[in-house]
Amino acid sequence: FGWPLLSGLAVRYVDAVHAAVISGVLPLSTAVIAALALRQRPSPAFWACAVAGLALVVGFAAWRGAGGLELADGLLLGAVVCASAGYVSGARLSTAMTAEQVICWVLVISLPLTVPLAVMSRPTAPVVPAAWLGFAYVSLFSMWIGFFAWYRGLALGGTLRVSQVQVLQPFLSMLFAVPLLGERLDAMTLVFAAAVLAVVWLGKRQPVDTRSAA
Repeated sequence: FGWPLLSGLAVRYVDAVHAAVISGVLPLSTAVIAALALRQRPSPAFWACAVAGLALVVGFAAWRGAGGLELADGLLLGAVVCASAGYVSGARLSTAMTAEQVICWVLVISLPLTVPLAVMSRPTAPVVPAAWLGFAYVSLFSMWIGFFAWYRGLALGGTLRVSQVQVLQPFLSMLFAVPLLGERLDAMTLVFAAAVLAVVWLGKRQPVDTRSAA
């Protein structure tokens, strides 16, 4: 719930390309929370990569914000933390329930909160068909069907390792933002994105003791 809400608010103030690079820290963030929650022991090099990834993201945000962090960057980082914690919790539940059951129950339990908020925030102006189409896609695929495979993958392959697949998300977001939203990619954004990719790749290669610490 925190991820779509906070990221949705953030992209009202920054473009999708900017948001995609900030979200590039999500793979390492998920792995760090998984290590703490599951009491596993990544190597010091793994933690170094996590800190380096965060530093790159904060540096990019400061550069795009003309020397300082914007409110939207705080919203995006909050969304990353919420998503990471949710992924770890969902992966743990998926070892006892099916992935389909996990996401379906999450959506059902959240209804007492999401329905009133949806009613209170309903648009007052007419909504164009393209917006309804985008809303339908996010609701059906991003927030439901996509999690069938995601939670199953986390449970089968291990949260620490599989979470690094998320490194593809910023690049896919940038790729689709160009034709769908008419946004442009600048050279510095690509440099930061490549740097984040390199750090995540290095972090994935560091040893992790998956045995629970005593």
